[in-house]
This record gives sequence, structure tokens and C-alpha cells, in this order.
Amino acid sequence: MKITLAMAPWDLWQDEEDTLYPMGLAYLGSVLEKNNHEVDLLNLTNTQWEEVKPRVFEKIKKEKPDFFGISILSNSRISALKLLKVVKEASPETKIIAGGVHTSFLHEQVLDKYPVDYAVIGEGEITFIELIEAIKKEKSLEYFKKIKGIAFKHKYEIIKTEPRERIRDLDSLPFPKHEFFEKTIKKHKTAYMMTSRGCPFSCSFCPSSAFLGVCLIQRSAENVFEEIKYLIKKFPYLEEIHFLDDEFVCNNKRIIDLCKMMLKENIKIKWNCLGRASSINEELISWMKKAGCYEVIFGVESGSQRMLDGMGKRVKVEQIINAFEICKKYKLETACLMIVGLPGENKESVNESIALAKKLKKVISPAILIVYPGTRVYEVAKEKGMMTDDYWLAEGLPPLYTAEHSKSKLLWWSFKSGLISRFYAENGDFIPFIKEKFIKKLHPHNFIRITKRYLSDKT
Repeated sequence: MKITLAMAPWDLWQDEEDTLYPMGLAYLGSVLEKNNHEVDLLNLTNTQWEEVKPRVFEKIKKEKPDFFGISILSNSRISALKLLKVVKEASPETKIIAGGVHTSFLHEQVLDKYPVDYAVIGEGEITFIELIEAIKKEKSLEYFKKIKGIAFKHKYEIIKTEPRERIRDLDSLPFPKHEFFEKTIKKHKTAYMMTSRGCPFSCSFCPSSAFLGVCLIQRSAENVFEEIKYLIKKFPYLEEIHFLDDEFVCNNKRIIDLCKMMLKENIKIKWNCLGRASSINEELISWMKKAGCYEVIFGVESGSQRMLDGMGKRVKVEQIINAFEICKKYKLETACLMIVGLPGENKESVNESIALAKKLKKVISPAILIVYPGTRVYEVAKEKGMMTDDYWLAEGLPPLYTAEHSKSKLLWWSFKSGLISRFYAENGDFIPFIKEKFIKKLHPHNFIRITKRYLSDKT
């Protein structure tokens, strides 16, 4: 079968090409090709909508794929809706299958309001293959009801099937098809990898555990090492690998084993990862440093123990401080990600975050909490009357959490935290701060959306 996979443009366009590429579609494309399907990929994430319509219309009209698969995110849901209308106009016979985090949480809305034939809920590789085979063979309604992890519309009724079990053996999947993004990899000399799926924790603001369940499933160190070697051989100009796992260092032995393999075969490549402070120790960091790791990005979120406990982070402030001290000892760069405006936030907790940044001597630029479907924060926002599910059918970026504080107060807390941290940080450059907070947001494509998000009284 001829299949086109796509990512719609971000609803907030940044006027620059991101190095990041959609790993979910890279995995799905690889699995489809392994099953002898012809796959094409449209990565439109950093494309302005004005360029998308004519390009996509001509392509779909000419190629008439059997299936058009799209991963819908909350940040691209409006562009996705417009994109799918173009696809249906260009090729009415093409079956549209939607997946992704947004689809999984709001499948009824997507099936009811979007020109979508089927929704894939959760991990898509096995489900997608079973679904297109059933469509191809024109199976009965009862057969479709037995395919786990899908939803579809039948005579004005939306049918959701039994959930599909998580893929337990990630080593059984083929490597994601990085070749789809060869131009981007070559331009930035950077590739991305996912060595695990899910998260064993359940932070109130994060849709990951809600999407995949509170369960971390990891690839083996041997399998990860083989993909690293494949990337280096396939892209000889490659300089960096970024590991995108939500919890890369949860299993210290796995990471140490991987580092030992890289050192044994003299693999020379820089890499970074996301880290969890409670998992850090000297043995782990020493091996990571020797194997080419140059940076660990910590999701600190807050310097207030009360806030950390309330969001379900399951980490102590002392562990955060210890993790940064260990990384500094081994000359490993660190970054500190924080959020302002979580439920229960107040002036005291914001000041505690600033105090932690001063102690760590790190620049922080706290993001104001954004509400995403599927999270506990989303349920709180609905309970407090801040929004309903209908919000996602309207134009607008995913909303800030304003059920407890005004936008102006959240903006001030975020700005104040970022500004003060730069006076104490070892690399407290003010230019990137000004660029991030103001200059990027003045781009004509973003201005109206940014104004509505940060200055409008409406959500």
C-alpha cells in the first residue's frame, strides 16, 4: 500500500528550522517499510501554513496515497484540521488515520470534527499495521471491533475498542528511519534517539505517563549501541546525538553498560540527555563523561519541596543540589528546566525556586504552566471552570493554567525568576534572555497568537 505520514505545522511558528524531527513517525515509517508498504513522509512542523496548502494539494492529488497517517499534537491541532481538509479535497478516496497524543486523549472529538476515518490510540506501530490490513481486505465490522487500540465512526456512533497492551520488547522494533530527515541531520550534524518509552512517575503537568501509563519500558544497552553505530556509519558527518527519553538515567546499569561499549569500540561522538536528579551518582556520571556525554538537562520544575511533592515529582531538593554538584565535579554541563504556575504556586514557592537557582548558579527561564489534555492539571482546570474540551476546537495555543493566578502575575514571576538567576549564574548572559522573552514573540506570524495567550483575559 502507498502511505503518506505527516506532521502538521506548529500553530506557533518560530521562524527557524528546528533540529528536532518526529521520532514517532520515523519508527512508524520503518515498521511499515518492513511490512512491504511504500512510505513517504511530510514533516511540515516548521513550515508556514501559506506554503503548505498548494504543496500538499498538488502532491496528494498526483500521488493519491491509499492512506494518509497524521500525528496530531495539541500544538498543531488547528493546522492538522486544515491539512486534513486539503488531503480529502485532493484525494477523497484516501483513508485518513490519525494518531498521536492529542488524538489518543480526545479521539471522540477528532473523529467527530476532523475528516478522519480511524483513530489510533496509544503506541501505533502494531495497531497501524493491523488496521490497514483490515481496511485493505475489507473486513467486517465485528473484525474491526477486535482490533485493539483504535476508534472509528459507524453510523454516527463512535466505537472505541479494547486498549492495546504496551510493546514490551522494544528491541523487536526496527530502528527508526532517520533517512526521512537526512537533510536536517546533515545541516545540523545532529541525530535523535529514543532508548525507552514512558515514565515510571506521574507528574501532574506531563501527558507522557497518561499517554503510555505509569510504566517505563527500555531498550537493551546492546540494541541502543547498535543504533549508535548505524547512525555513525549512515551519516559520517554526524557530531552529536540527543537522547529524548523522558527518563534516560533511571537504570544506571544499562547506561553504564552502554558507556562501556562505546569506550571499548572507541566511539567518538558527543551526546546529551534528560536526567532525573534522584538517579544521579558519581559512578554513573564518571562513565557518561568518559563516553562522550557533555550535558545533562534536569527537569527540576521547582525549588520548593511543597511544590515538588504536590506535582508528584518524587524528588528532594537535596537530591537536585547533589546531582548538580556531581556533574560540576566531572565538568559535565547542566541545564535546569523549571515551571511556574503549577497548582499551589505562590510568592513563597517562586522565591524558593529563585533561591535554588542562585545556589546552583544556574540560569533559569521558567515556562509558565501550559495545560494539555490527559494531564491531572487539565482535570483540575476543568473542575475549576477554566476550560472545557471544546477549547481544543477553537483557534488558539494550548492555554496557560490561570485557574489560580492572573496571566500578568505568572508573567512577572517567570520574568523575575529568569532575570534574577542571571545575576548569580556562571553564564548569566542577558542577550538570549531578551531574545527569548521578547524578540521571538514579535515575529508577525506569532504576534496575534502570543498576544492572545499572554495578554487576553480569555483562556
